[in-house]
Amino acid sequence: MDEKLTRVDLENRVTRLETTADKHDTQIGKLFSRVDETNRAIQKINTNMLQIKWSVYGAIAFYIITQVGIIEAFKVAL
Repeated sequence: MDEKLTRVDLENRVTRLETTADKHDTQIGKLFSRVDETNRAIQKINTNMLQIKWSVYGAIAFYIITQVGIIEAFKVAL
């Protein structure tokens, strides 16, 4: 009789483990999709930062050219 109870207990435990593994599989899939979304957002931020950087460089160059003059700016650059 004890053997039959043990077998039933083991079957219940295996069933619970399978259910838990299925839940974990679903959760891991959701986490990976969130990681992908986060990576896309970071890439967009990086692109915006590069645009800002080059805009600042352009503004500085424009300021130098308008204040000093284009010929003098080339002399300074070279």
